[in-house]
Amino acid sequence: MLPAAVYTDPNGLAGLKAAVRSDAAAAAPEVARQAEALFLGELLKTLRDSGFGPGLLDGPQAQMYRDLLHRQLAMDLSQHGGLGFAQSLVGALGGEAASPARSPAGLGSLPRGVSGLPPLARPPGAASAGGGYESPAAFVTQLWPHAQRVGRALGIDGRVILAQAALETGWGERMARTPDGRPSHNLFGIKAHGWGGAVTTVPTLEFRDGALQREVAQFRAYGSPAEAFDDYLRFLTDNPRYRQALAAGDATGFARGLQAAGYATDPDYADKILGVMASPLLADLDGDTAAGARA
Repeated sequence: MLPAAVYTDPNGLAGLKAAVRSDAAAAAPEVARQAEALFLGELLKTLRDSGFGPGLLDGPQAQMYRDLLHRQLAMDLSQHGGLGFAQSLVGALGGEAASPARSPAGLGSLPRGVSGLPPLARPPGAASAGGGYESPAAFVTQLWPHAQRVGRALGIDGRVILAQAALETGWGERMARTPDGRPSHNLFGIKAHGWGGAVTTVPTLEFRDGALQREVAQFRAYGSPAEAFDDYLRFLTDNPRYRQALAAGDATGFARGLQAAGYATDPDYADKILGVMASPLLADLDGDTAAGARA
């Protein structure tokens, strides 16, 4: 049986395409399940968007993790019977409908493993509401060269830098916008303290005394992703408190060094960065950046 989370893994998607080319009828049940998962994901998103607006503690990170949970829920529903659409689609795709697999435990194990799960790709040409990235894969493709460049300058694996940007922005979907509606390109959640450039004011969630609090803060705004990466490089190298993180030499030490230095108030910040780094979109990238920088 093909992997359940195909849309989270480009390699899995390629395997599904290969299976269709080899035996379309045999692959039809899994294709139908994936199609139903896509539909369920959009249904959950529509239901969420039809509510009464953001809650008291909602913010970019809270919204991102809610999206991740709903996408994982959609996949689990499709794998445990779903709404019955998949069975109807199998016949249309030329396959033989089978009884849906149902777990005796139901969906009681949710949520699971959503820390590195990228959101569903949008249709071609449908830009994100945040930074204009069509999909998580597009986010990685466009920003990976910048992450490599900064990684070489810092002597750090570029994947952990890109993972931090993905965490801060929800793979580009939750990036703050400027007052005139343009993307701020603030990929690393850097606030405007001591900043003489453009700024944008947005709601944010911060941990204070162990509890989440909704606040409004000013963040730096840039003209392009390249400017954001350049400022991130300066921000880390110009602040003595990040020396230990930069001296770590590996992704785990770097992420934990950022958290220890107070880069973010989230007590699980380092683990979340490393979870995103382990996601399929980043795990298979060339991770020799740090080694190359030190050679």
